[in-house]
Amino acid sequence: MSTQGRQAATILPAQEAYTLWAPTYDHTPNPLLALEERVLAPVMDSFASRDIVDLGCGTGRWLERLESLPPRSLTGIDSSQAMLAQARGKCLNSTALMHASCAATPLPDLSADSVLASFLLSYIPHLPTFADEIARILRPGGSLIVSDLHPDALTYGWRRTFRSAGNLFEIATFPYTFLDLIAAMYAAGLRLEQVEEPCFGEQEAVIFRETGKLASFHQVQSLPIIYWARFSRRER
Repeated sequence: MSTQGRQAATILPAQEAYTLWAPTYDHTPNPLLALEERVLAPVMDSFASRDIVDLGCGTGRWLERLESLPPRSLTGIDSSQAMLAQARGKCLNSTALMHASCAATPLPDLSADSVLASFLLSYIPHLPTFADEIARILRPGGSLIVSDLHPDALTYGWRRTFRSAGNLFEIATFPYTFLDLIAAMYAAGLRLEQVEEPCFGEQEAVIFRETGKLASFHQVQSLPIIYWARFSRRER
């Protein structure tokens, strides 16, 4: 995920894009992920000793952190075999990894206390279907934490882009608003508890500086670039 450069990007569906990106994903400097990790790492302490599901776990970036809590159980689900292959190389044997759609998982009903969906929702074509799946697997009183590129970021010129073999690619996404998200979750029985809209800080400026993109940092440094939100499952 990065700013879109002058070179025209080839737009790819998420599955195809992540197959290309998987081998270098963990080695690509990414200020968006750095910002998310900075603001969410303290929040994840609340997941300790719980049954945790990481939807859209990718290469296991958050799984490694969640393993250290430790959890009661930990499951990572992703629709990309290539990203899961990377995760398998660094996750503990006790962490279950599943290849499945994050909007239609093989998990049993009411099997999770805590669910994480990091930079996932933009790839979900129908938010109500995803919200219903969360309500199915999440126990009453359980929590969902979602994070994503801020809905306003498109107006800043930000896109989901990456480079592979010298070519620039953009990942196709499905736009939505906060109202879309909250309405879908509420209809499924999930209540919004907290939402934050952080901006880049000096920690992320280092990444921009090292990659020669400091001008991009200055263009958006006072604007919300990502968001994260916490939902809880209500009694029905």
